[in-house]
Amino acid sequence: MSLTNNNAQTRANLIKARAAFTIMKNEMVATTTPKNLDIIAQRILTDAKRNAPVRTGALRASGRVKRVNQFRRRVQFGGAGTGVDYAQAVEFGTVFTRPKPYLEPAVIKNIKKTPAIVRPSIRKWLQKLVLMGQSD
Repeated sequence: MSLTNNNAQTRANLIKARAAFTIMKNEMVATTTPKNLDIIAQRILTDAKRNAPVRTGALRASGRVKRVNQFRRRVQFGGAGTGVDYAQAVEFGTVFTRPKPYLEPAVIKNIKKTPAIVRPSIRKWLQKLVLMGQSD
């Protein structure tokens, strides 16, 4: 095989690998990212509930994760229909009360853990990509 043929074959393989990677990346983003976001949001909610001060338990009970769209989650406390209109006052304080943060510490704790949560799914997709490359 001549050098020109080797270069042409290498270029063709690179083009195929790039196309496969693009397809895998899009599939990974569409399937894995939402699952990881659900896991992270649920962990934030669990930690925030654990951190929340308790007088009646209503603040803790009002916590929930809202799926805004495929790539966004919102961890909420209080609000419409919960009977808890003081969640923000507890988190940030008022003129009369000192802040008792429960949500922000949970977010900070879980931001630090995010790479460990996401790493296994990225590893799985990279292994798939490698296997695809070996099957050619």
